[in-house]
Amino acid sequence: MILVLGAGTVGRTIARDISNYDSVTVCDVSPAALKSVDGVRKVKGNIFDHPHILERADAVISSLPGSISFGTVSKILGAGKTVIDTSFMPEDPFRLDRIANAGRCIYVPDAGYAPGLTNALAGHIYAEHKPESITIYVGGLPESDTSPLHHAVTFNVEGLVDEYLRPARMVRDGRIVSVDPLSETVEIDFPQVGRLEGFYSDGLRTMLKTMKVREMSEITLRYPGHLAVMRALVCLGFFSGRRIGGCSPREISEALLSGTDRNFRDMCVTRVTARWDGRRIDYSSVDRYDSSTSTSSMARMTGYSASAFARIVLGGEIAGSGVMPPEYFGFNSSVFRALLRALRSRGIVFRKSVQ
Repeated sequence: MILVLGAGTVGRTIARDISNYDSVTVCDVSPAALKSVDGVRKVKGNIFDHPHILERADAVISSLPGSISFGTVSKILGAGKTVIDTSFMPEDPFRLDRIANAGRCIYVPDAGYAPGLTNALAGHIYAEHKPESITIYVGGLPESDTSPLHHAVTFNVEGLVDEYLRPARMVRDGRIVSVDPLSETVEIDFPQVGRLEGFYSDGLRTMLKTMKVREMSEITLRYPGHLAVMRALVCLGFFSGRRIGGCSPREISEALLSGTDRNFRDMCVTRVTARWDGRRIDYSSVDRYDSSTSTSSMARMTGYSASAFARIVLGGEIAGSGVMPPEYFGFNSSVFRALLRALRSRGIVFRKSVQ
């Protein structure tokens, strides 16, 4: 039995996918969220109030908010259960290595889309070619650029706002540096999509420790015009945490953004580019909303990546215990091929080009 924590959009997608080949139990504190999940066993409340269910689980896939993930994952690993975690927790996941090793289990942090799948792509290129530079281009976008923001809320609004405020770590000339995410704009032409603009984002995470590359960065992609709007909002204090009359501008802004129409078709654009000795390699993909299952592209990319990581771990293709970040799935060629096959079976296909 696979235990899925969280019955939100991503958790539902994971549960539906896993149920094709294994029994699934979904746990969430929200009855409304659980009601939206069909065909699996459902448990309301905190998983630690149901120790018999945790004990029966072969593995746990967590899609909980990053703010509560560290403590929850630590307890689950302490119980000797392998965890595949899609959350973007602020803590260093390698702090959980000792606990996972003691429990003889595996912890896969950042096991979603980006970070996650993009790590595996970058890790494979790194292991095969030891490139001088790696650039990850990634973006969740509405299919049509019709909003005044030139964007739409495709996932958790707090996480979206954080992308524009959190310093972006990257590697320049072999050194880890941090930059203001809105300080620079990058432009790129993407086949099937058109011209996009991007900003540096803090998605390298574990790769800053596991991969020695002279130049490495992640660039989040948006429609042209979006970054000018966001710079203005940040400059004017719309995302300030300073409380005024009982609430902060950020709280009000996030509430307004949360209330915008989410009934739209989205797409995820991805390109991982590496260069060395005058050569270049790209892995590229454009994934779109699945109307047959009413599943957003962001949920597909995140949820199907997580379930693919889980299948590989449960299949014994990753040996050992401890923290196993997603780039490790790229370091091993056979594991990487298994990952791409699992995604291809769900309609997520990457095109490889070498120059």
